[in-house]
Amino acid sequence: MQVIISRRGVVLTPDVKALVERKVSKLARLLPRSPDARVVCQAEKFRRIARVTVRAKRRAYASEATAGDVLAAVDAAVDALQRQVRKDKDRRRSAKSSAVRPVA
Repeated sequence: MQVIISRRGVVLTPDVKALVERKVSKLARLLPRSPDARVVCQAEKFRRIARVTVRAKRRAYASEATAGDVLAAVDAAVDALQRQVRKDKDRRRSAKSSAVRPVA
């Protein structure tokens, strides 16, 4: 999984970048093939914003989270993406199973 991290008004240490990459790379287990991810960390006054966009084979998933800390914002955004991916997979799986079921 290729992860691109950009920042706006925030200083990200190499340790923080490694943690962000590790959290975002967990999404690769849920998605087919090798998705690409883009993380934008932004600072505004007393809040930190994280925008995470993942482009997979079938579609793009995006989320945005706000918190007092960059890592907390990234964690919340990744959790939202996991919910989106699981919901999409369940929707496709149920549609596929209902199409295969014979009509009696």
